[in-house]
Order: sequence, then structure tokens, then C-alpha cells
Amino acid sequence: MMLPAASAAVAGVAALHAVWRLVWGYPDRAAPRVLAYHKIARFELGGTWVAPRRFERQIDALLEAGIRFIDEETFIDTVEGGRAADPSEVLLTFDDGYDCFRRHAASLLERRGVPALVFLVTGCAGRENDWELPLPGRRARHLGWDEVAELGARGFSFGSHTVTHRALTRLAPAEVRDELALSRLEIERRTGRAVRSLAYPFGMVDGAVAREAQRAGYRAAFALCPPGRAARNDRFLIRREGVWVIDTPRTIRVKLSRRGLFWVEDLKARAISACSVLTPLLGRRGA
Repeated sequence: MMLPAASAAVAGVAALHAVWRLVWGYPDRAAPRVLAYHKIARFELGGTWVAPRRFERQIDALLEAGIRFIDEETFIDTVEGGRAADPSEVLLTFDDGYDCFRRHAASLLERRGVPALVFLVTGCAGRENDWELPLPGRRARHLGWDEVAELGARGFSFGSHTVTHRALTRLAPAEVRDELALSRLEIERRTGRAVRSLAYPFGMVDGAVAREAQRAGYRAAFALCPPGRAARNDRFLIRREGVWVIDTPRTIRVKLSRRGLFWVEDLKARAISACSVLTPLLGRRGA
């Protein structure tokens, strides 16, 4: 016979799952998968870093599990309806354009033939991230334009992460338009390549911001946990699975599965995203 405490725990988990399914639910399993990394670096205070060796094990485990990493062009063709989505395909993205991508991830990915899309904060190119929470060890250098050119020549692609990495949902419409348009123009001027993709800072987006992204000429825009029902497919509200310091190859595979215990990983992601609101509120450039 089940003990009262155990019965209560089971009932609580079942209730939580039921609420989650009602409010968000499982994403469309046919929609393309996207992973979002930030820093491939050694220890710091925070949850957005993954140690280089741990990152290597994660990528190798996914390749061994049959995951096929696709490039930005293939992904956009898929979300625009030009080709059918394949559940085994994943787009690999990196937010913020940190120099640690060049030092700790680029060569590893090259050796395995894995493409990646890197989102740049244009106003921070070549200098430290003064928009982060002012915690010890959190300052990290962003890629400079010469380094962006080098990585572009090696096959990596680049998208916009705005000019200043401010939360777009907290800005006036004119400021949102500037953040989207000026960052895109700067990357295109510096690289000589069209910028097709946008990642919303902190993953924060609403309907008005998504419409501005479309008007700005982007072909795809990425959040983390988009608002509303997860089953919606909108190429300006693309879901990504964030990878955090606590993740393992197993939890990443669960994130990509969109079934079973996916709901636990989704709740974890939503809790982490909720905590990220502290950065725009307390960071030096908080809006």
C-alpha cells in the first residue's frame, strides 16, 4: 500500500503535468529542433556556461545517437516550407557571440563537420559584456570583427542578437526597430553576407516584437520558450532548447524528443528563463 506522503507526491506530479499540458503542452514533433548554447568556458558564477570537455561529450553523444546537425540555410528553408522537417535534424546556435566560441568550440565542431549559427551583439564586438549581471567572473569578451570574418571563412554563420542586448519587450517601439535594423546592417556591412536570423535577448518576445522582427526583414527569429501554446509553429517565435551547466547528454536528448519527460525539461527551462529577467533589471544596461 502506498504511503500517504508518496501518494501526495505522485498526485502533485500528476497535477503539475496536467497544468503544464493545459498551459503549454508538447511542441509539434514535426517542427525542426534547435539547441541554444551560450558560453563554452570554464567555471563562472551562473548557469549559462558549459565546460569544453562536457560540451565535447554532449556533441559526440548526439552524433552517436543519430542526430544530424544542419546549417542555417537548410533550417530556414525548412521553416519556410521549402522542405520537410526531419526529427533527427538539429540546428546548433550560440547566443552572445563570445570569443570562447572561437577558442573552445569552433575547431571541435569543424572536425566533426557540425555547422553552427552564432548570434552577435554588435555594440559589444571585441569587448567585454557590460550588460551581464555584475557577479565575480561573469565578464567575458565578445568576438571582434576580424574574428567574425575568420570564423565566417571557416563556414560558420552569423545572426543578430541586437545592438545592446536589452530586453526588447521593455523598449519603446522605435528603440526595438533600431535594435533590430542597426544590428542587422552592421553585421551585413562587416561580413558582406545577408543576415537572415535573429535571436531575442534573454529569449524575451511578445507579439509586437515578433512583428517588428518580420518587418525588419529577418526570415527567422528565435526565442527560448515562446509565449503561449508550445504546439504553435511560427518562424518568428521559434522555440529553442537551452543547454545549461546542469545538462547531460541524456537531458539534451529528452529536450529534443518532445515526448515523455520532455515536460520536466520544459518546466526547468521556463524556470531558468524566468530567473533571467534579473539580468535586464539589475545589469548595467537593464532597461
